[in-house]
Amino acid sequence: MLYTDMQLKEKIVDMMDSFENEVVEFKEARSNFSFNDIGKYFSALSNEENLHGLPEA
Repeated sequence: MLYTDMQLKEKIVDMMDSFENEVVEFKEARSNFSFNDIGKYFSALSNEENLHGLPEA
């Protein structure tokens, strides 16, 4: 799904309001996350998105 700049800002604010849950997770990947680890997070978020019937995670 593509967002306008305003829609994206609103989406990020909404995610920050709920902070972290099964489909929202904030990580800082400076030097201790491999591409494999990041891929695992994307996969886990996608699985939760599907389980909850959400359009995105």
